[in-house]
Amino acid sequence: MANDIFFPKGLTDVLNSPEFDDEAGILIESLIYNNDDLIITFSIRFDANNDTPQQLWQINIVDIEDEKITRSWVRNVEILTEHVLLLEYNDIHTELYFNGTTNDSQQLFIDIFQCVTQLSNDNTNTIKYTLLPERIYELNRQGYGLFARGPKSILKIYEKCLLKAGIKSKFIGNYAPSKNNPLKLLKLGDSYFIYHDIQFKKIK
Repeated sequence: MANDIFFPKGLTDVLNSPEFDDEAGILIESLIYNNDDLIITFSIRFDANNDTPQQLWQINIVDIEDEKITRSWVRNVEILTEHVLLLEYNDIHTELYFNGTTNDSQQLFIDIFQCVTQLSNDNTNTIKYTLLPERIYELNRQGYGLFARGPKSILKIYEKCLLKAGIKSKFIGNYAPSKNNPLKLLKLGDSYFIYHDIQFKKIK
């Protein structure tokens, strides 16, 4: 299903139609890179017994920042303005400092890991925001200083876990995203694209 606000009406009409049932799907046919831009050609295919003809669409992604491509048959298509993958680009960045120790650094690791991985159903998108047990042990042994730097939404999770462990903390600095316009996320099944602008065009 497509979220109508970001997709052209012709595409949402197809994706939300009864014909786009369990036997239908989307497949990436080709990718063409031009510097920081990307043209994706994808087909919409239906059940062999369905009279609806196959459709071919192009997506022109302008100024792409990051992508992961898995060429497989998919049904889920969405464009998001809020997602853990966008925090690195759209969120305020800051530094979290701490003062204190805990008797159980392993529990501190578990608390941070569980809280961060709850941000997304796909742990591969959140794993970079979890801290290794060895790193937390070393910071706990140190007892003070810089705990981490990064998106403030993530560091607030760290702060909550530090407080639970009886460790004081504070933020220093707020650094606005380098881009004026918030980036968006296009998801095609397990594939994703982080971008500045996008256009759709039906070619068949």
